[in-house]
Amino acid sequence: MKRVVFAAVLALSLAMFAWTLRRFGRLVMGGRPAHLPIDPGERIASILTYFFGQKKVVEEASIPSARAARLVHAIGSKYHVLIFWGFIIITLGTGETLVQGLLPSFSLAVLLGDTAARVLWATMDVANVLVLATIAFAVFRRVVLKPRLIPMSRDAAAILGAIALLMLTHLGVHAFRAIAAGETDGEPGFPVSGAIAAFFGGVPPESARLLSEVSWWAHVTLVLAFLNYLLYSKHSHIIAALPNIYFRNLGQRGVLPKLNMEADDMAATGVVSEVKDFTWKSLLDSFACTECARCTNSCPAYNTGKPLSPMQVVHDLRDDMKTRLHRGPLDRILETFQHGREVARAAEEVIPLIGGRTTEDVLWSCTTCGACQQVCPVFIDQPEKILQMRQNLVLVQEKVPPDLARTFTNLERNGNPWGIAADKRMDWAEGHDVPTLDDRPDAEYLLWVGCAGAYDDRVKKQTVALVEILKEAGVDFAVLGLEEGCSGDPARRSGNEMLYQMQAQQNVETMNARKVKKVVTACPHCLHTIKNEYPQLGGDFEVRHHTQLLRELMAAGKLQIDPDKSQGQSVALHDPCYLGRWNGEYDAPRKLLDRVPTEAGRVELPRNRENGFCCGAGGGRMWMEEKIGSRVNHNRVDEVLASGVDTVATACPFCTIMLTDGVNDRNAADKVQVLNVSELVARSMKRKREIEAASPGAPSTSV
Repeated sequence: MKRVVFAAVLALSLAMFAWTLRRFGRLVMGGRPAHLPIDPGERIASILTYFFGQKKVVEEASIPSARAARLVHAIGSKYHVLIFWGFIIITLGTGETLVQGLLPSFSLAVLLGDTAARVLWATMDVANVLVLATIAFAVFRRVVLKPRLIPMSRDAAAILGAIALLMLTHLGVHAFRAIAAGETDGEPGFPVSGAIAAFFGGVPPESARLLSEVSWWAHVTLVLAFLNYLLYSKHSHIIAALPNIYFRNLGQRGVLPKLNMEADDMAATGVVSEVKDFTWKSLLDSFACTECARCTNSCPAYNTGKPLSPMQVVHDLRDDMKTRLHRGPLDRILETFQHGREVARAAEEVIPLIGGRTTEDVLWSCTTCGACQQVCPVFIDQPEKILQMRQNLVLVQEKVPPDLARTFTNLERNGNPWGIAADKRMDWAEGHDVPTLDDRPDAEYLLWVGCAGAYDDRVKKQTVALVEILKEAGVDFAVLGLEEGCSGDPARRSGNEMLYQMQAQQNVETMNARKVKKVVTACPHCLHTIKNEYPQLGGDFEVRHHTQLLRELMAAGKLQIDPDKSQGQSVALHDPCYLGRWNGEYDAPRKLLDRVPTEAGRVELPRNRENGFCCGAGGGRMWMEEKIGSRVNHNRVDEVLASGVDTVATACPFCTIMLTDGVNDRNAADKVQVLNVSELVARSMKRKREIEAASPGAPSTSV
């Protein structure tokens, strides 16, 4: 009779799970196609490394808060691995328990042999205790330590409680089964259950048999209920994380899909207006979210009082999807249990996603630094979703902040965000003998100056310094001169895809007509756009950041540093987001700075490399006033000042501007100077005349 009842319960549970899986699967697959490269080998390796290996879970994330809070997050990432692997191991035991409900004589020893089965049983038995211990810490962490953005919600309590009961009932099954069988030392291969059996050894066999049966039914009922609850809970990631990691972006990060701006109507352009306009991979992202809050804790906007929480943006998408379901009594019961009656009622309201559920202030707060995507353990692409929703605000709803509207006008009329006349683009080069492609049509490198390098008075000095270095090193280069236009980065990252494509297409046509092959630029934003996004428009160029080229020149001996030309006490590098996180270059600027002579050498800021902190300029924020919270650049400058260095080096013109403004706002210009790597190299390099003068037999240059 037991087998019949269990078979019916199992069949019903699996049928309900299949129905739920199909229900949510149709939601996800209702999105647009996602054009993902097929590479099974690398994708399987991703599963082994990031799902089973939990590599990103154990990575140290940069939590810009008190040391104790960072420690809480660090411990949290470690104990999650114990829960994960304990759960995986126990699942093997649960599988055995479920099969025994249909075939009582079944045992893992039948499949693995007695010795291997005993080792596995012992591992599972010990794992029960380890998972219980980590569950207890998880409750303590949420209730007492209270890490930022990780509360003890009803949903979390239900999940943690269910996992704990699964462990206890699994122990109970084997402990009381042993007592009922007269095995006071426990079943062979179950040391922990054996210890429990010894403790409860006085329980009569019939009572023990009953307790074992109650534990068994409680265990299998919890397993089947837990399985059907998953997709309705925060633990949907248990099901969605593996496929999300498998289908992760294997290509270049931070490349936006190209919209079809020649379409007859806006709907056909590919602009996102509602859930179904996202790709199915973006929709899968929302169910894969582990709610670890790493993305939000690492977000510079959130950490300076802005309303943006990348985690919440992903949840907004998931919640919006759920409103598209045919909502039955089960949905209402679960939502009431998880969030309360009022929230459950609100969940039924159809609220516009863009500008409604996810507000305009949230979307405009993003600096597109990529910190959220960098720390996500399941490879969710938060920036792409934010930028796609910005495109809707700009192109469909025509809701553009006034500051940004002026920037768009400047770009349209003058080809640069500053609005300075286009015919002044080469004014920076006066008196510096800078060759153009008219002078050197076959130059090896096109030096892409960029708008900041051509128009901003502070950044012009960096451009001149780079030109001096290239000349001293004998690099064959030229500039486009007045033919150069804005790369389009400010427009695209601000949601104005139409303006971006107009600017980028003009540049591509010019560069192709000039037969440009290699490009070097000091601007990481131009680097990212020209290298990774111009191919969408027919522009395929070999693009390098200036620090990469200078490093090669130094390694080849074409660029030499004078150790006697000290550049101050100490120097720290501020990592540009578009050079580091988006394009993976952290070492080139450091290698150069290691050669620049200073008294105390190079110092690392606390938040560096992958965990560096944004200057606040990306995503069009350079031209938008910060009216909410504190300024992002102030946060970063405060860290620089606290480090005690007298020079902070940048490798991006936007970073130079933002950090210089921050230093001036803090009245600290006499304490720390902001210099580009190229300026430090130019100041400390040996000039040709110096090298010639130092060579034996060199003619005297004295007058």
